[in-house]
Amino acid sequence: MSDWFSTAVEMQREIIQAQQAQMAAAKTMLDAGKQMTALQDAGQKAAAANLALWGQWAKLWGWK
Repeated sequence: MSDWFSTAVEMQREIIQAQQAQMAAAKTMLDAGKQMTALQDAGQKAAAANLALWGQWAKLWGWK
């Protein structure tokens, strides 16, 4: 009986370790997603600033 119980306890430990590893991987993916969102926001702001710059440059030269 104790041999079966020891095996079951060890199996539960391995399952918990696998679940913890899965949760850590999911957190890493979420953190990467946040960084990607910040990068996209920065890219959109840079594109808007670039468009405004070209608009001002065109006005400087009298273009519409």
